Amino acid sequence: MNREDRLHELIAAYQIGNISDAEFAELEDVLKHSSAARELYHRNCRIDGQLRREASGPMPETAIVRRATTASMFGLANWAVAAAVLIAVGVYYSSPPIPERLETIAVLASVEEAAWQSKLPTELGSDLTMGTLKLTSGIATIRFRSGAELTLESPAELTLETAMKARLLSGAAMIEVPDSAVGFVLETPSGYAVDHGTRFAVRVDDATLHSRFEVIEGEISVHNNSTGEKARLKGQSQGATISNDSLDRFDAADELPLNAPMSGVIRIGTRGRATSVIGNNKRDRLPPGILSAKRTAQGSHLWEQRSLMRFYLEPIDLDLVDSASLRLNLVPWNVGNAMRLPKVSRFGIYGLTDKSKRGWKMDCLWEDAPGPEDGVLLGNFEIPRSRTTGSFVVDDPRLLQYLREHPGERVTLILVRETPALLMQGIGPGPAHWFAGDSHPEAAGPSLEFTLKKTEL
Repeated sequence: MNREDRLHELIAAYQIGNISDAEFAELEDVLKHSSAARELYHRNCRIDGQLRREASGPMPETAIVRRATTASMFGLANWAVAAAVLIAVGVYYSSPPIPERLETIAVLASVEEAAWQSKLPTELGSDLTMGTLKLTSGIATIRFRSGAELTLESPAELTLETAMKARLLSGAAMIEVPDSAVGFVLETPSGYAVDHGTRFAVRVDDATLHSRFEVIEGEISVHNNSTGEKARLKGQSQGATISNDSLDRFDAADELPLNAPMSGVIRIGTRGRATSVIGNNKRDRLPPGILSAKRTAQGSHLWEQRSLMRFYLEPIDLDLVDSASLRLNLVPWNVGNAMRLPKVSRFGIYGLTDKSKRGWKMDCLWEDAPGPEDGVLLGNFEIPRSRTTGSFVVDDPRLLQYLREHPGERVTLILVRETPALLMQGIGPGPAHWFAGDSHPEAAGPSLEFTLKKTEL
């Protein structure tokens, strides 16, 4: 059996779910080293997906007549798979050789306050060829011709190789792969991942060049370049860290938010103990994974929103802390018009002091939830209405003083928007500001960051 026939056999086995671990590894190896094989693979998957969708929906009468015999022989689903493989075989043998390098392999689909150091074009909508992009600030999304989308978070460096392959040299990225791009390969300095139709995140440490892969949805396989180790990761929060001499699996859901000190900094999260409340108690208006803040100018609290964050201070020795700050990540909202906001919105962070309100629940009502009147102001920050993303930090000395007054306790911080929306003609007082909660799919949730005191050696 020649190589082409073997490739078709492996693809067919994978698509019908009858592939052994050895065959799976053989298929991945072919896809990694042959761009022609990857092109055939994702074309075949696209045809298969189209046929499956067509087979699952209503068919025109003429199509029913033509397909009756085939459907009775194979069953409708099996016919779709068989047809996809046969069509792909015909396409492969009848088409001219696929060039190793496509002139245009991607497009710059979106940018968010991005700054670059790159010879490739960096204007929104630019066609991108093979080459390296260095993102020095902001966020950018690159859409490959295969359909894969890669969102890059600064600072980061990425090399575009083909429509089905890229290499992350440093920084963080999130990759989303539709049916048309199954088999997309993302390389890092220490290993690589082959995507099987999913979303996953990856981060390359600048100092060690170690890679951390985490599945957001679906399935990937990861490989260590040095040792040859590999692992299949399936399901949300499954991940692996690849270094020069090891491949270590982990479950992100089991990881503690308290990280080991790095450069004298300790960070803790809320471990899911953060929520928002709304004045009319219509909690279905509060999207999951979001912490919201809103104030109206109507003199009524019915549509106002505020957020509660609970942090457990027991792991922190505050005597060793030099400073403390609260970090919140702003994410885009999809309700309301920013023009209904003042040019700059001011926010307040309050520390709860009323002991009777400490027992608030995640699904508490507005009237039972702590408010700014139940605590003390710990700091402010401002957001221009032109901003829909970004990281905002409160590092007021009052925050550290408040935390030192509650050592080892569970403390509650309250987020409110202090400036109201503008009164304008029309319906609605303006949008709420949204910040990432712990379960947000793309941005990190709220965190307290502690800078440790320097010690004399």
